[in-house]
Amino acid sequence: MSSLFYSTKYKRFLFYFLLFLFLSIPILSLILPKPKVTFQRITDQLFFEDIQADTLSLHYTLAYPSLYSIDTYPITLPKYDKNNLNYSKSKIENILYALSDINISKLSAEETYCHKLLQDYFSTQAEGFSFTYFEECFSPSSGIVANYPILMAEYTFRTQKDVTDYLTLLKDTPNYFSSYLSFQKERSINGHFLASASLQETMEQCDTIITKETLDENSHFLQITFRERLAYLVAKDTLSQKEALQYIEINNHILKNIVYPSYQKLKNSLLTLQKKEHPLQGLYKKEQGKEYYQWLVKKQTGSSLSVPEMLQKLELDYEKNLQKFRYLQKKIQSFSDYETYITEPFPLKDKNEMLKTLQKVVKINFPSLSSYSDRPVKTTIKSVNSCMEEYLSPAFYLLPPIDDIWQNTIYINNSSTPQGLDLFTTLAHEGYPGHLYQTVYYQLYGKENDVPLIRHIMNYEGYVEGWAIYCEFMSYHYATKLYPEKDREFYSLWHQLLLTDRKMQLSLLSILDIKLHYYNDSLETAKDILSQYGITDDKTIQDIHQYILEEPGNYLKYYMGYLLLMDLKEKARTLMGSDFTEMKFHEFILNSGPSDFKNLEERLRKHCKDTY
Repeated sequence: MSSLFYSTKYKRFLFYFLLFLFLSIPILSLILPKPKVTFQRITDQLFFEDIQADTLSLHYTLAYPSLYSIDTYPITLPKYDKNNLNYSKSKIENILYALSDINISKLSAEETYCHKLLQDYFSTQAEGFSFTYFEECFSPSSGIVANYPILMAEYTFRTQKDVTDYLTLLKDTPNYFSSYLSFQKERSINGHFLASASLQETMEQCDTIITKETLDENSHFLQITFRERLAYLVAKDTLSQKEALQYIEINNHILKNIVYPSYQKLKNSLLTLQKKEHPLQGLYKKEQGKEYYQWLVKKQTGSSLSVPEMLQKLELDYEKNLQKFRYLQKKIQSFSDYETYITEPFPLKDKNEMLKTLQKVVKINFPSLSSYSDRPVKTTIKSVNSCMEEYLSPAFYLLPPIDDIWQNTIYINNSSTPQGLDLFTTLAHEGYPGHLYQTVYYQLYGKENDVPLIRHIMNYEGYVEGWAIYCEFMSYHYATKLYPEKDREFYSLWHQLLLTDRKMQLSLLSILDIKLHYYNDSLETAKDILSQYGITDDKTIQDIHQYILEEPGNYLKYYMGYLLLMDLKEKARTLMGSDFTEMKFHEFILNSGPSDFKNLEERLRKHCKDTY
């Protein structure tokens, strides 16, 4: 990929910055007389009460709540509540107590694995209570200002109630923003301020994401997508044309008189909070910052390695790829007409054709979805609205509800994702065999094998993003197969060179992340490290430097996730011996579902011992 800022938005709810800030489960009800406590009861209660904490959680998790006996629910956006925060620690302690009281010998294999994951998952969450105010909900890169309208634009209309719920949620925008302003005030009181450079960008977002001009012209994407979603309901006779027109009028009124003013008020309120200039700096410079970074990286990557161990691993990886890059350069330059080859257009131009091609080629070494269902998986590839291009990732995939996995959406940011090979590898990352395929596969596997529902909302970014990077890297090989056989020798080398370049890029950015946050290095360090990659432009360096300071650990969940997955693959190769195939390894990873890497390795060893 050519973009240095490759940050796929994958989490089910992009605005959730800490699980325990919103954990509203009355866990005390789990502490019942022993005969009544079952593992399924614990996991079901965790699942259902978590997704009903707010309407977005429910809507994005379940398409048809009534099928799960959820007929009534409060219509509200997720909000910060200090009371929830104050009670969260005891709630998690109660979860861990309830889990420890379970007789695991009576659990199924999937339940036993889920039990172990839950213990470690909530133990890690409990460790983070000391760092609550380190979380930044108004980051220009991943904060609620830019992500909220995307989630609203993708709020699916299946029934008339979905429309009325949506409009009620829009009216809740002022309270939504106000609750996080309260959190920001608490952060400031506790010595955590939004850096002035980040504040400036977030305020600009408030001005550009929704404007009076676009609303007056009826051209804002929240107006356009609303009309499109209503048209779908009219076409299937769920709504009349008259009702649709009435809803359009209501939507326009709310956007103009509630949502737009809310963004303007938020901008002014954020400015008021900043009494003076605050520098954007690495976590090392903050009290407990180094400890927070260690915890954050552990949570994001799912790795038990220390930060220094990760740094050593990344540096060795970079050196290995640098040597390979130089070797490949020489091999490519031995072709007298190599410059002609590299200027040839990529064989596929249409993004839908690329996705269909990837669906076909992955069947060679990835298990087929049809082994669980013959129902076709539909995917819509959308372009990020022009007003959002500056703030969003080059591409992202939105998770479908777990009971409606057949309709999927991939967003492409045309301003930062070129065509050709870059688009092909991006679609491998987001689609097949990346996020989309992994998500649909595990949902199907879970239903077939009675996997506890809670597994589908547990967040393991290292696994998820490591898998997607792994799949992206594999797609360079698939791309070579698209060329005529007579040209494949060159393109095999050329694509290996581009892949090695991509690895070096992500490795350097991950190293820089650690240097800036764990070792207190400076902008000069960024210049030195990036110059190794040939980046010397001051503006580019400053942009990268600012992004890493705003998003600590972000690159590590991608590239460390990939490296840890590759380590696991080598262990599988050793443990399976002559029985090893890529198909078997991929099937093991996919069947295991999102996990931390310590538990994945333990599961792999048991799997190989029992099978081979």
